[in-house]
Amino acid sequence: MTPTTQTTPSGRTIRPGPGARCLYLGSRERKRVTCTAEALVVTNASAQTQRYPVARVARVVSHADLVDWSGQALALCMRAGIPITWLDTHGQPVGSVYPQIRPTLSLQTALEVWSEHEQGVQRYQNWLINRRMAVLMQWHGQHASSISPQQWENTKREWVYQAQFSVHLPLALRGLCLAYVAAQLASVGMVPTLWGPKLEGMDLDEDLCQLLWAEMNLCAGTLANKVQEDATRIAMFERWSTQNAAALCVHLAHLHRTALKALHP
Repeated sequence: MTPTTQTTPSGRTIRPGPGARCLYLGSRERKRVTCTAEALVVTNASAQTQRYPVARVARVVSHADLVDWSGQALALCMRAGIPITWLDTHGQPVGSVYPQIRPTLSLQTALEVWSEHEQGVQRYQNWLINRRMAVLMQWHGQHASSISPQQWENTKREWVYQAQFSVHLPLALRGLCLAYVAAQLASVGMVPTLWGPKLEGMDLDEDLCQLLWAEMNLCAGTLANKVQEDATRIAMFERWSTQNAAALCVHLAHLHRTALKALHP
């Protein structure tokens, strides 16, 4: 590998890029490997230095006896995902060190495996009940002083266990809600429908929309009932989605954790 002075902005996560090659630190003379924030610095016995940006290094082969490594240089390679192998004077491997990489399933893959289980449909329904309860708790937290015990029990029974709630907002807002869900699913590479073990369809986009739509109806004030003009409805929804942008992310994150826990009990 030919040394280069190319650098990248400090603080950025570094990974081997296109064209990255193996760095060979051979046995001709003693060397010392240190580093900067983004490059390995190799110093020879004559105090000459060469810099190797880690974005250009795919792996390292190092002589075991003649090349001294600093701890910082080793840690930089590990953070950058660069494995190192040490060879003895006969070219035989003494050992290797690997980055501590723990691969995780993508949300889409995890949900596909999770929903195709023989209990996949029931798992999904249980998750929906959990999320509906979370929406109900959100409503209670915002209106605790005005919710009677009877209203709480009635709403919990209808919404959490029967997936029903009173709609008082203009129905056109629900279409905006579904469009928002569709855009968010697309941004994380998700498809709108999951499939059970017998090809039972589970409409994730509709169910996520319903969670947001219920939250809007439960938590929004009555002034929103009179909104008629398209521009006003859009402005109202944009304001709501900005203030409650985390709601959909929380539902998706909870679904991801639920699937991963089931796959790795």
